[in-house]
Amino acid sequence: MYSELTERQRMILKAIIDAHVDSGEPVGSKLLAQELPVSLSSATIRNVMSELERLGYLEQPHTSAGRVPSGKGYRLYVNSLMNGYSLSNEEKAQLDSTASTQLVGIDTLLKGAAETVSRLTDYTALAVKPRHRRVLVMSYKLLPMNDYGVLMIMQTSVGIVKTRFIEMGFKISEDMSFKLETALNEHLTGVSVEDVTPSLVSEMEKELSVLAPLLIPIMRAFMEEIGTLNGGELRVEGMNKMLKYPEYSNLENVKGLLGVLEKKDYILNVVSASQNDAVNVYISPEGENETLKGTSLVFKTVTENDRPVAAIGVIGPNRMDYPKVISTVDYLTDKIKDAIKSDNNNYRKD
Repeated sequence: MYSELTERQRMILKAIIDAHVDSGEPVGSKLLAQELPVSLSSATIRNVMSELERLGYLEQPHTSAGRVPSGKGYRLYVNSLMNGYSLSNEEKAQLDSTASTQLVGIDTLLKGAAETVSRLTDYTALAVKPRHRRVLVMSYKLLPMNDYGVLMIMQTSVGIVKTRFIEMGFKISEDMSFKLETALNEHLTGVSVEDVTPSLVSEMEKELSVLAPLLIPIMRAFMEEIGTLNGGELRVEGMNKMLKYPEYSNLENVKGLLGVLEKKDYILNVVSASQNDAVNVYISPEGENETLKGTSLVFKTVTENDRPVAAIGVIGPNRMDYPKVISTVDYLTDKIKDAIKSDNNNYRKD
């Protein structure tokens, strides 16, 4: 996907993102001409910026001649362009102290961890106890209710029947509904939220072919409805940090994000569904939650005996200091995991 970019385009994109993260302002060709490690004319830089915009890596605010990164641009930056961040000895000492807290219970430990991460990164931090109870869906039924909506009926492994009316956004026939229902019963019966991997979703999309876009609202409804049966806890620290960023100067943006944090389900579902032992980076608008537009979520789970017991993360604007956030979250979660392992006999879980 990203092989379409030349080295020059990648260099300029990285420079734009670095400058935008630092200043929060759209970046123009004159500034880049001064900052780039090689000598390029402003005209050449403008041409490259136009190409990056055409390819979807940059956006141009209507009030400015400069460019800002898009979600696609940030994704490439996180995946392969950004420099690493080396934690200072002082930062490591604070994280070590947080992780070495013993005999205080997992809730207290997570609270301290989130407070430390928020203080060091200057963003709002999250401490999560993932949902562990494996509630499975044993069968699915899709009943067309009108031209654009279906009722999804899910029989669960705990004897609870969950129903959800889903507005598809597309005109859907009985035949289309039947094909979706067949795919759900073939791939998602006996499957918990934690088992839904990107490869599984991709397999279903490939099988459904032209009907693949209809899978998005179905999967969202599945995650949300089953997620309500699974418990989980979310603690937020440093809520006031988000107010310092201009991205949240709009009251509606703040209200939307606060609503997501208050309801908790979306973040609990995302964290609980994580199958990977690395730092996870979710960059809007990759996600389907419109209230998180312009917002990124970075987190890593802490496992004990291959079972997720906690997660530490950061939520903030797409214009985030990803190198520092990722290094901080990665270091602390590894330290907590090591502490739990080494002190397993004395460690008391709340």
